[in-house]
Amino acid sequence: MYDVSDQKNAVKALQKCLLELSRVIPALPSHPVDGVFSETTRDDVLIFQAHAGLPETGIADAATWEAIKREYDQAVARRESEAGLPFPMTLPLSVGSRGTSVYLLQAVVGELAENYRSIPAPDVSGRYGTSTSYAVGLLQRRYGLPETGNLDADTWRRILSDYTARTRVSEKMNG
Repeated sequence: MYDVSDQKNAVKALQKCLLELSRVIPALPSHPVDGVFSETTRDDVLIFQAHAGLPETGIADAATWEAIKREYDQAVARRESEAGLPFPMTLPLSVGSRGTSVYLLQAVVGELAENYRSIPAPDVSGRYGTSTSYAVGLLQRRYGLPETGNLDADTWRRILSDYTARTRVSEKMNG
């Protein structure tokens, strides 16, 4: 038998999953977890359903829950694996991303651009624009990775490895 607290806990679980997914689904806004299936929660379910190619009903039916759970598990696993990266980053990054992670990326790519004359240094603005995407794409090509221009965990690892190796060489030569 179910009671009101069971329903509230189910809604909280749904909202928790949607909040985590808002980190990786750009169209999905982040909202606080309150256990109330409000119009905001319904709208978030609609956005997720559109993203997942499901019928857009706003109802968290079995198919919707299954898709949410699957993507939630993937997002959590990806975040946990990326947490072990040096210099914590919010990933993935792409055109339109903003913040500290973008500043860090742009600074590191700018340093690498001094060694690779074919790679232009992006402006260090904290905004992931076309110049940052272009520079990341060129580095991906250099590393034999898919040339997307987006920063994912594999690209960030390669950029950091390259940066670290070049920094150590520079320190040995100067010190």
